[in-house]
Amino acid sequence: MRKNLLFLIIPMLVIAWSCKKKSESPANKPLLMTVNVTGRYFNPLFGGVIFISDMQGKVLADTFCLADGVYHFYGQSGASVPSFLEVSTVRSEPAWHSFNISIETYNYISPSEWTLLGSRADTVGNINPVFKNIPAHNDAFLVSSSGYSNLTSILGNIPIQLYKSPDDIYIGIPTSAGLRYKWFYNAVSNAKDTFDLSNSLFAEKKTIAFPSLIQYYECRLQGFTDGNFNSPIPCMVDEILGNGIAVNSFDAYYPPSRFQGFHTDIMALEDYSSNKSWFYHVDGPIPTAFRKIAASLVSYSATNTGMQLLASGDMDAVSGTWQFSSTYKGHIEWTVFGPDTTTTMRLPQIPPSLSNMFPWISRDSLRFMNAGLIDLAECQGYSQMISRLYGPANPSSFIRQETSILKVSASGK
Repeated sequence: MRKNLLFLIIPMLVIAWSCKKKSESPANKPLLMTVNVTGRYFNPLFGGVIFISDMQGKVLADTFCLADGVYHFYGQSGASVPSFLEVSTVRSEPAWHSFNISIETYNYISPSEWTLLGSRADTVGNINPVFKNIPAHNDAFLVSSSGYSNLTSILGNIPIQLYKSPDDIYIGIPTSAGLRYKWFYNAVSNAKDTFDLSNSLFAEKKTIAFPSLIQYYECRLQGFTDGNFNSPIPCMVDEILGNGIAVNSFDAYYPPSRFQGFHTDIMALEDYSSNKSWFYHVDGPIPTAFRKIAASLVSYSATNTGMQLLASGDMDAVSGTWQFSSTYKGHIEWTVFGPDTTTTMRLPQIPPSLSNMFPWISRDSLRFMNAGLIDLAECQGYSQMISRLYGPANPSSFIRQETSILKVSASGK
């Protein structure tokens, strides 16, 4: 597998060496977009791509990005700047002997300046744990450090990754009387530590209500010690999987007096046969209720390169997602976003820089996966959403906003 991955990496490094940022100011070429890349938004080894298209999907400018910097995108000499553009980003991460490739395309973007803000942390070593006095339990243990978590039914000698050293290790222990927990303080990287799980303490809990009976749900609760929700290394303090029994609420557990705020991420299915998945994300205090988007997808039809849809209700954006998966060529997920009034969307053309990076990528090989409706609690409309996500003054991301999403899967049609 390493040999296969090396085969994929070498041409990408050649591309990185041969590509330059499009920062020159060509004569008579109109400036389309300026994109500031910061915080290692793209993987520093594999790089990524930014490309600009017109509203018909024709590529106007593109570049390969290996490092943070300011990238200027220009149109053709003598051409006028379109009123609206499509802006796309391509990110890739290694996955065994292949890649996970994420492409995001935003429609109806006014020529402007964007900032792509990353939050990427590096590991600094491992802890090699030895556990003793493991109590009776009825579910999986949660083992966490800052930036790492592992949900496991058997506590073994799996190394615990550290993103800072020393760091504190959190163990969540599911018992018949409720979740118990224990902290182990000042763990140092590349050491072998013994974790004695006796004398664990009861965690506090917060009941989160659903607006209707839910048969299956998932919840991830991440804690931030200083309330800095931009931090790339929160601590996972609870990870909950519904068991198929319909419920109208559930309990999320956390250690008391430790964190200044939380990321709470919840996915809910009304029943297993439903093609509708509801998502809710919130920063700050753990919510008391799941906020369901007040919008619905009336109808849609899709091909491997486009979609038509009709939606109604209160939302900021709509989306369509296409995928391709191959053992050796990678997993591609391509999502196109547009305003809430959008009724037609399609994938733009593939730019030369992306074809050079991954020659096997083809729009015709993609398969439509789902249509989405998106609402950000603090935004009124698509333009505000784009400004909040990519505005240069205070860029953010979906995972730092109170967001409600509905995804309707093609598998249910």
